[in-house]
Amino acid sequence: MRILELCCSPGVGGLELYVDKSSRWLTRLGHQCINVVGGENFLAGRLRQSGFEPIDLQRRSRRLPLREARRLARIIDEQDIDIVHMHWGDDLLLAVLGKRWARRPVRLVYTRQMALTRAKKDFYHRFLYRHVDRFLSITEKLRQQAVAFLPMPAEHIQLLYYGVPAPQLSDTASRRSLRAEMGTDDDNIFLIGSVARIEEQKGQHLIVEAVRRLREDGLPVEAQIIGPAMDAAYLEGLRRKVAALGLAQAIRFPGPHPNPQGVMPAFDVLALTTRMETFGLVLAEAMRAGVAVIGTDAGGVPEIIEDGQSGLLFPPEDGGALASQLKRLIDDTALRARLAAAGKTRADELFSEEAHYGRLAALFGELTAGLGDE
Repeated sequence: MRILELCCSPGVGGLELYVDKSSRWLTRLGHQCINVVGGENFLAGRLRQSGFEPIDLQRRSRRLPLREARRLARIIDEQDIDIVHMHWGDDLLLAVLGKRWARRPVRLVYTRQMALTRAKKDFYHRFLYRHVDRFLSITEKLRQQAVAFLPMPAEHIQLLYYGVPAPQLSDTASRRSLRAEMGTDDDNIFLIGSVARIEEQKGQHLIVEAVRRLREDGLPVEAQIIGPAMDAAYLEGLRRKVAALGLAQAIRFPGPHPNPQGVMPAFDVLALTTRMETFGLVLAEAMRAGVAVIGTDAGGVPEIIEDGQSGLLFPPEDGGALASQLKRLIDDTALRARLAAAGKTRADELFSEEAHYGRLAALFGELTAGLGDE
């Protein structure tokens, strides 16, 4: 198959990384991927690093991208595209017009990664979704929202959980060296990991609050808050609070990491403290790495973590509850080990990268069967 991965998003995050990863995986499975991006941005750079040459379709207008849609239609025809796989909601009109104006018949698949909050059944959206062949949701909650809110047949709205790679699991020696590199060389330290963009809705302030509470109780706790600062003022506020609390040696901000899953085995627990996360990719990564996890009881996170069985949940924006759940894991090493083992089994079954892309490619194959007869 010849697959056009369309994403004009200017963002820096999981959506853009998924486009890059999808292109690599589908190519590895024997398909040809053509990438269309919206200018010289983060995604374009990532794709070039992966060996692709993305086509720049920088948009003059998000509302009515007529010029860009005509060019997209030409790309579909010239590149003999079978599938247009889109990801960013703002690209929907562009993708639909490109599909309609192309001479070559193609299938349009929309992988949605953000929650739906309102019905979209007006004339405009009925026109758009009439041309979407499959809508893929990354959680069951999002699938149910799509069935309720979108003017599409329910059977065309399908669940496809994210997939994450199986990590290179560390032995005891490498775990110790990882911790030492992070400045934690004492095996008795309970190390909390956080991997996320640093901004208020990601909730890193809750980790600071939880560490403060736990250390006041005399518990040997430290935290590594890993990720790029998307809100410099928020990060500076965190640093000031950490310094004021005398926790500068206990809570570190090392910035982004090129391979965060590779350092996760150093953690005793990975905490996702987002106010509302559609999925929570880092939780699945940590679970596959054999690390216990804690996440907020909101969004798609409860589909990843079965509370008390494969991890622990806590209410959003409740630093005290987070501290209490962390204390359970500090006090009960057997519980921590049991949750980590069960979490790995669950993630290997549900969130395998290999299975995800196998299912995605199979779906594309089903949609394109007989396409040349049209």
